[in-house]
Amino acid sequence: MLAMADITEPYPDVPSRTPGNEEIVDPTIPEGNAEQVTIRRHPFGIVVLYLQAIVGLGVALGLIYFLIPGLLSAENTVQANHYLTIFATAAVALTTIFLLIATAIYRQNKWVVTDDSITQFTQSGIFRRQISELSMANIEDVSSEQFGILAELFGFGTLKVETAGERSNFHFIYCPQPNKYSKIILDARERFINEEPEVAKRANDLLSVPRA
Repeated sequence: MLAMADITEPYPDVPSRTPGNEEIVDPTIPEGNAEQVTIRRHPFGIVVLYLQAIVGLGVALGLIYFLIPGLLSAENTVQANHYLTIFATAAVALTTIFLLIATAIYRQNKWVVTDDSITQFTQSGIFRRQISELSMANIEDVSSEQFGILAELFGFGTLKVETAGERSNFHFIYCPQPNKYSKIILDARERFINEEPEVAKRANDLLSVPRA
């Protein structure tokens, strides 16, 4: 009697789906697009807001502490200083909370540049956000501007993307290294046009059609 050999087909290796090796997908990047770069605003913009808040708070508290006690009698000065201390503590706490919220909102403003589009995220309030997307085929020109000694010294400026037709242009203030990112977007646009010439041509034809 011949013995039957137990032949088992080897199964292909299947990666285990554990939390440690799951692929992390950025939800802000449109599916199917390869991300080139994410541009966030330069910290200089929020530092200016910090300085304005701190100077304004300091001047207001200084005037209150120096002027109000002089208008009161001696017996009321101690009590007035007590209330002024409470007021100053509350003002500092509220200013700190305001600056933390402002920083979070400021950081949410960004551009996501992919291989075929630019997505602009504009956060102008806690509950106010606007998302705009622009195809590389619709980009007509990309430029950068730096004005003043501070912009040159700290390396920030305005990045501008101009479109053909009646589409709104994209402007990104307090952009770090605007010349560098301008070149990145221009190179991405050039690659897109070379790889998808028909798509770019159709997009430009549509923009050139006058609206009724």
